[in-house]
Amino acid sequence: MLTFVEAIKEIESRFRGEPKTKKVALVKGVNHIIAEEVYCKEDLPPLPKSTMDGFVVSSRRKNYEIKGEITLLSNPPTHIKDDEAYQVYTGSLLPYNSLYVIKKELATVNGRVLFVKSESAFEKNFLDAGEDCKRGAPILKKGDVLSSRAASFIGLAGIKNVKVYKKPKVAILPIGTELIGKSGPDLTGFAIKGIARSMMVNAELMDPVPDSVDDISKTVKLLSKKYDVLLTVGGTGVSIRDLTENALLLSGGNAIFKGIKLQPGRTSGFFIFGKKPIINLPGNAQAAVAAFFALFPKALQTMGFMPYVKKIRAILKQKLDVEEGWAKVFFIRLVNSNGCIIADPINIKPHTLKFLLDADALLITNKPLSEGSMVEIMLI
Repeated sequence: MLTFVEAIKEIESRFRGEPKTKKVALVKGVNHIIAEEVYCKEDLPPLPKSTMDGFVVSSRRKNYEIKGEITLLSNPPTHIKDDEAYQVYTGSLLPYNSLYVIKKELATVNGRVLFVKSESAFEKNFLDAGEDCKRGAPILKKGDVLSSRAASFIGLAGIKNVKVYKKPKVAILPIGTELIGKSGPDLTGFAIKGIARSMMVNAELMDPVPDSVDDISKTVKLLSKKYDVLLTVGGTGVSIRDLTENALLLSGGNAIFKGIKLQPGRTSGFFIFGKKPIINLPGNAQAAVAAFFALFPKALQTMGFMPYVKKIRAILKQKLDVEEGWAKVFFIRLVNSNGCIIADPINIKPHTLKFLLDADALLITNKPLSEGSMVEIMLI
């Protein structure tokens, strides 16, 4: 049985994939992970922009000569004189030396003369050029997810295409005769599917297969032709009905490791079948989720994909003990205490499912940690 560190090194040594990226239009890049930093191509707005209807001026006076209007479609003059005013509208671009936009209700107009009613009328009421986005400034970092809101914004900033990571196709295969004919999906597989999709992965939950070497082998061969990664769920124990590993070996799979010093999740395995990884997860939900976070992101990264795993740093609420030579996964509840993020390990009974509701994150460590330690945790 390998240690967690040895298992990760084995995975890293088996794959040396180049980054799997593509250049796409903004709309097609939504919900993909950005593969290179995105910079603003031009100032946004390109000129000062009015935030209300009124009159733009460049000085503080009692009255001004109205020289015209600046509509939403017209280009503003480059300069406005001290004694001049232009009527503007919400969204109108303004001259560079604009100082105030006087609200309509705080001024009166007599012919072509603008009279200011009070000193309170002299308010800025416009955005500076580049206030939303300065030319050359970073907008998105490598590893960020391109949301529809972000796509809308960077489109306004003059960007039409982005470089993103391709999404791997992942099949999740529940194994167990007891699952056949059961109403609804396998709960452990369903949980893994949801977590995988939160990592920006195209994950599909397959119909379960029975505890049969022939059925498992046949299904694995079919799925390996269509998917980049296969996750099996169940059949990793030591009983006579746990046939997943035997089925993979008999069908030509190469065992990288069978069993790992990880708590929970020690019966997990890792195979290569036709140059594609197969991760064997236990049927128990706690062990499956723990092993999934421990192995799946690393496998994708070494293949050249980029799973979205959000990590934060937090202060550990209590001491954690770990058996020598083992790694342990702790499920964490996050607590905000006076602006500090506290990582509070949850005491979970084996085989319970409530951790899916109570846990906000998890922590993987192969060494004991003291109370008050600053730790890196992965959000679930």
